[in-house]
Amino acid sequence: MSASSQEGTKAMLAEFVIEDEAWGTLEDGVELCQSVLAHAAQLIKDYREGMAAVMLTNDGVMQDLNARFRDKDKPTNVLSFPAPEGEDYPGDIALGFETCAREAEEKGISLRNHVIHLVVHGFLHLNGFDHQDEDEAQDMESLETRILAHFEIDDPYQSA
Repeated sequence: MSASSQEGTKAMLAEFVIEDEAWGTLEDGVELCQSVLAHAAQLIKDYREGMAAVMLTNDGVMQDLNARFRDKDKPTNVLSFPAPEGEDYPGDIALGFETCAREAEEKGISLRNHVIHLVVHGFLHLNGFDHQDEDEAQDMESLETRILAHFEIDDPYQSA
């Protein structure tokens, strides 16, 4: 299954590929994530236009991707693969269901809100944001928090 959306002054397109049936528990998640990405694009001055692919998969696939591309042989919640400069798409984002669901439960938040945060996080990576040093992390987290607040999602970085 896939879906795409266009909103704002520039075309912000995202295609969602659902590879694992477990993601069906998210109900309106794809539509909401489309809206979140469109809002995020409006807040980024020069975001990379084109269609981003968002793959909703499982921990097995995520572990394989993480091992192949990051030399970390374990599943992870989200991976971002920015397209090379000059390409007409921003890149790809992948999310693993089991890790996302477990983290949401551990944090006491809804899976829906956690996935929205991770999609925003991945989208920012596709657009050159990073968190390798403290200043970069602070800039990225601040923007994530602004985007999430628009959708009434609490700051995920605030200490409990």
